[in-house]
Amino acid sequence: MTKSSRRQFLKTAAVGLSGLSLAALAGGEKAHGDSQVAGAPAARVDVREKLVITLSPSGQSTLLPASAQPQDTAVSTHAAAALEGVSAGAAIIHVRGASKNVARGPGTVLNEPDLANWRQLTEAVRSKSNVVINYGASAMTPPVRKSLLALKPDAASFLVGHHYGGLPVPVDAQRQYAIDDLAAGVLPEVEVFHTGDVANLVALVETGLLRPPYCVTVFLNYSSYYRVPATPQQLDAMVAMLPPRTHWTLCVRGPNHLDMAAIAIARGGHVRTGLENNVELSPGKPARTQGECVGRIVQLARSLGREIASPNDARQLLGLPRRPEVVKS
Repeated sequence: MTKSSRRQFLKTAAVGLSGLSLAALAGGEKAHGDSQVAGAPAARVDVREKLVITLSPSGQSTLLPASAQPQDTAVSTHAAAALEGVSAGAAIIHVRGASKNVARGPGTVLNEPDLANWRQLTEAVRSKSNVVINYGASAMTPPVRKSLLALKPDAASFLVGHHYGGLPVPVDAQRQYAIDDLAAGVLPEVEVFHTGDVANLVALVETGLLRPPYCVTVFLNYSSYYRVPATPQQLDAMVAMLPPRTHWTLCVRGPNHLDMAAIAIARGGHVRTGLENNVELSPGKPARTQGECVGRIVQLARSLGREIASPNDARQLLGLPRRPEVVKS
């Protein structure tokens, strides 16, 4: 499709997503009742950059595999769910392995990652696919999280403000997360839940510790602790603050998941999906498999003119693999 025909398509076509036209999704016109966000990014649909779909096959959802299964069954079930998403079009898998209670001195028992479980899960996925593996390790303290990086994931998440449940993350810890990722040759994936988090990310970038392309996931309507609404205005406000050359992905839970995914796709962003997000394939019809979640995003992206990135495409966009870097703490 030529640039002129695409522009006309965006102006004239419409989809049934909260009454928004495709032009409104791309930022080219206001939806009824919306006001323009100051500093919002210009409308763009980058047809040259393929859509990277991230699947999170773990987390909090009644549809996800129960954690009470025996370890070997849990690993195989988790890996099978991840690979189902890869087959459907996911290029990144955001995984979280099991945890266990570990005694750390008299009267001290800590909940720490079960390294054997995380290793088995990683190997099970890698034996079948070259998908980008991103460890969901953002709720861990730097020393606990560092032990996981020895397993050599492609990327690992961390926080720059508070955990979505309210746990504070001091500035020193934010910096240490990044240092540990770089030392391990792992791509830092920064999770942001509101504009204050984005400001902290920018401050971290300004120190020169991180280098582009920056990898950021924007979460909306993800936690009752923040109650940040999943709206185009909120997304625009956060994206407008991101530094240049940021690879940003949107993650939204609940009924607005597809509406906001369409907006992210039209604005040149990327999408995270999965049963953890309580995806509805259509109003009142919840997804039942990881493949359905990914397949719906693929369908939506193609209707908006975005090609789907393969794992190799995602690696190129994110500058993977990364080499270990020695950074002073």
